[in-house]
Amino acid sequence: MAVDHRAEAERLLSSADTAMAAALEKTLPIDDQQHAAVLAGILTNRAAAHATLASREAAAADTASYRHTIHTLRFALIRQVAEGLALSETDEAHQHARGLAAYLDSVGLNVDQEVDDYIRDVCGDSYVRDARKAPSVRRAELDAMPPPF
Repeated sequence: MAVDHRAEAERLLSSADTAMAAALEKTLPIDDQQHAAVLAGILTNRAAAHATLASREAAAADTASYRHTIHTLRFALIRQVAEGLALSETDEAHQHARGLAAYLDSVGLNVDQEVDDYIRDVCGDSYVRDARKAPSVRRAELDAMPPPF
């Protein structure tokens, strides 16, 4: 049976878009957000493979559109991990962001450098190393510093 790679890539990208919307939904429990983000990453990787195969079947403009969508979804995953690491207020939320980054690494979607770049752009150079620390550790280090005056 022949596979229509274009239709499969479109189906997967549509599913990934829905999953990413769920991952960014702040009213969902953090576990559901994390699972949705992981699912979006997996679907995006599969869509990339079908988009590559479809490039032989489709016009260059269609392939460029697929690649743009894949790039956009990848950036959404990077942003989700980076903001979870740098801006989380609880250790639990921070741990979920670390878990998502580790899972993405395990499925071949390493985003560590892009996450560091995003944190550097948003928070500054000095915060990249501290973003990997749990919020309670960051607070304890800040409390242990002597007063500036």
